[in-house]
Amino acid sequence: MNFFLKTVAAALLLLGGSATASEHTDYAHRIDRIATIASDYAGFNGTVLVGDSDGIIYLKSFGFADEDRTIALTPEHRFSPGSIDKEFTTVALMLLEQEGRLGFDDKLSEFLPELPAWADVVSIEHILTHTSGIPDINYGRNLTTADAIEQIMAVDELLFEPGEDFLYGNLHSVLRAMVIEEVSGQPLDVFIQENIFDPAGMTSAFSRTDLAVEHPMKAFGDLPMAVAGIDMYVTALDLYGWETALWKGDIVSRESLENVTVPHELRGNSWSAYFDFGVFWRNEDGALAEVRHDGTHPSHFALQSINFDTGLIVILLSSDGAKSTLDRLRQAIVALRENQTVQIPGAWWLSNEIRQQGLTLALDVYKAAIEDGTEITSDEQTLNGLGYKLSGRRQMDEAIAVMRLNIELYPNSANAHDSYADILIKAEEYELAKLIAVRGLELARQDGNNFLIGSMEGYLAIIQANEDS
Repeated sequence: MNFFLKTVAAALLLLGGSATASEHTDYAHRIDRIATIASDYAGFNGTVLVGDSDGIIYLKSFGFADEDRTIALTPEHRFSPGSIDKEFTTVALMLLEQEGRLGFDDKLSEFLPELPAWADVVSIEHILTHTSGIPDINYGRNLTTADAIEQIMAVDELLFEPGEDFLYGNLHSVLRAMVIEEVSGQPLDVFIQENIFDPAGMTSAFSRTDLAVEHPMKAFGDLPMAVAGIDMYVTALDLYGWETALWKGDIVSRESLENVTVPHELRGNSWSAYFDFGVFWRNEDGALAEVRHDGTHPSHFALQSINFDTGLIVILLSSDGAKSTLDRLRQAIVALRENQTVQIPGAWWLSNEIRQQGLTLALDVYKAAIEDGTEITSDEQTLNGLGYKLSGRRQMDEAIAVMRLNIELYPNSANAHDSYADILIKAEEYELAKLIAVRGLELARQDGNNFLIGSMEGYLAIIQANEDS
């Protein structure tokens, strides 16, 4: 075993042990170790907060607040939570409904008569559930509220009948802001501050309303915009306060939250919440067990989760361009709480090996580590993602090497063959691509995977057309 593998093994031993409510200090030490590994191996640049109903168990920032890497990141630095901020406008409208100042069935034209004719059939509920038929926002640097409203006014017709389909979009957030301002008689940032941020103890949160004003404690990586309903900034402590206050029923009733944390049937799954609260799961008794929400803006990433059975709250914020790190880190934090052995994600491990030894040697060590049963998690998505990243950089030889290793490690994966064939076609290696696609098609048929069957048949058609030309 090489030195790096010994280091990994030693780290994993230190990640073991138990963590009960009375052993928060020990739990915090083990969280710190896996968070440090995420920083050292995967380049995690962000803030980690873990707490429960009794308070904060762990809070620490890693990396830098500025692109020049001269200012250390601290828990006081603000991030955009991305789609998580939709919860603020959602709850604001729920609060106004609870106070009897609007109804979810009310049409937008009742509050905003200046909108196009479609406002006569689009309701508050439609903009809360992304079922309005309104297209998504056209993002761009230095976008303002006025720009977003101009986009709304330019919508001539809806993409589908309201309530008949689903299309996630941020113009819904702008429309929510417009309704909130009209009904409350206050600017959105004032209403949100008084009715959302203050009651939740979100002392560092703010709405960006002016492009000319740059907050000194904002972490790098966001898209410069100032759009009402979209551009809000928070710390991890702010989101902890929000999760705690929200689900205790301090802002709107817990019953009203439960009523809209139900499956959104038009999204085609059983875990997406009807209103903008992310995804949820219920326990065997049918009670709400966990709610989880993530967001992006565009290199600010956020993830928050609350487990009602254990009381565990996890808040993660980052600006390192790797959103997947957050969920892997969350999984490790939860596993540590449940006394499970934590393995280092293969994606982190491989990224570190590539930096240390270069791609060729890193792939050899990775393969040996998997075959030797080294304590790292391994899945085909790790190599798949790396292969496509290299392909995007036009490093085709390296991308092919990665995909070749993927089918060596996962020879019965139709998806691994599909991706390898795709990369080979991009590299114009048609002869090998045909062999891989044929094998992939066979595996896809065995699995009954119609999507991959169609994909592989498409690749074979491309290859045939090339052979005929």
